[in-house]
Amino acid sequence: MKTKKILSRDNPTFKTWLRIRRTRGIKKEGVALLSGPKQVREVLAASPERCAGIIFTPHHPTPVVPSTLPRYSLSPDLFRLLDLFDTGQPLLLVRVDPFPPFTSGPCPSGCLLCIPFQDPPNVGAVIRTAAALGAAGVVMLKEAAHPFHPKSLRSAGSAVFRIPILEGPSINSLDAGEIPLITLSPNGQDLQDFEFPSTFCLLPGLEGPGLPGRLQASAQLAIPMDRQVESLNAATATAIVLYCWRRGR
Repeated sequence: MKTKKILSRDNPTFKTWLRIRRTRGIKKEGVALLSGPKQVREVLAASPERCAGIIFTPHHPTPVVPSTLPRYSLSPDLFRLLDLFDTGQPLLLVRVDPFPPFTSGPCPSGCLLCIPFQDPPNVGAVIRTAAALGAAGVVMLKEAAHPFHPKSLRSAGSAVFRIPILEGPSINSLDAGEIPLITLSPNGQDLQDFEFPSTFCLLPGLEGPGLPGRLQASAQLAIPMDRQVESLNAATATAIVLYCWRRGR
């Protein structure tokens, strides 16, 4: 496919790309920007159907991509406006499909991770962990940052395409229905002594506020830790629980 050159900030396509630097633009346009040479290579190889275009400058070697993938050459000044992490490497446009809704009906066996995190790097990190440790899927609660936000993608990389993502309700109205809901709490049962059910939803709390008081759970789990440390990073705590669940399997 012939390379399209974009040299003006007033170009309509470039204006679209400026908008997808933020969540609202990603939702409206249905595409996102993926950066980092390793992550770009992985997604091109493993999920070519999710790729919508490659963006580079005349100073980059011509990327080796499928002939059907649109290619866009930008002036260096325009490219820097999109290269949010100063990678200096080609950027990949990826399609963002609507997430299927989370329902309280029967779900796949295993762990379904509910994500309330508002910090995009935490969202990306926990998606990567969930995919690596074999979770059945992730449920993005209303409070959560978008998984295709540039900072989320920076942490998740190609893992965002390797695990089912569902759209969920607010944490304040979460009802797992037929599925046991397991939460994380400093006052919960010691994680080391817990036997996980075959199917369950795992819900860590929001960064800072934690869990709503009204939330009913089948079990609350606590991570044993030094009393001089108040708490762990939310994504780190979730990773520990997922690892213990995986090890128990």
